[in-house]
Amino acid sequence: MFHFKYGVTTKSTPAQAWEIFSDWRRWNHFANIYGQVRWSEGHPWQPGSRMDIELVRPVNVVLDHVITSCIPARRVGWIDHGLGVAMAQWVHFDDLGGNGTRIHTWGDIVHSGVTIGGRSVEYLVQSFTETWYENLRRACDHFAGSRLAEAGD
Repeated sequence: MFHFKYGVTTKSTPAQAWEIFSDWRRWNHFANIYGQVRWSEGHPWQPGSRMDIELVRPVNVVLDHVITSCIPARRVGWIDHGLGVAMAQWVHFDDLGGNGTRIHTWGDIVHSGVTIGGRSVEYLVQSFTETWYENLRRACDHFAGSRLAEAGD
């Protein structure tokens, strides 16, 4: 089993960060690896709902993404399956009391020595997580800045 974690701090509120995070139509802006992403069962972000996430790099695969827990703007958890890999992941949105939001994620991956596109699952997940969450942070900061500018008008 492989445990990973990563966190970023943004100027946005937890509600703003959740608004950006939960819009799966934007995910390709955070890491250009997605094909089609769609909810296949249930209502978005409700426990038990399912999402099909097509990854096109480094190989083409569709992940089965099942929401296990969700309190919008606070936390969300899911389980992914695909290519012989199972992953449980959590994302928390911690309010920093007017100083933004700490978004942190962690998870556990179980696999049987699978490599994907010649890379270890551990390497791919850590690299993807850093890229995705840094780009999420930038989008949240931009969103928070535009909201502040609107409030000043």
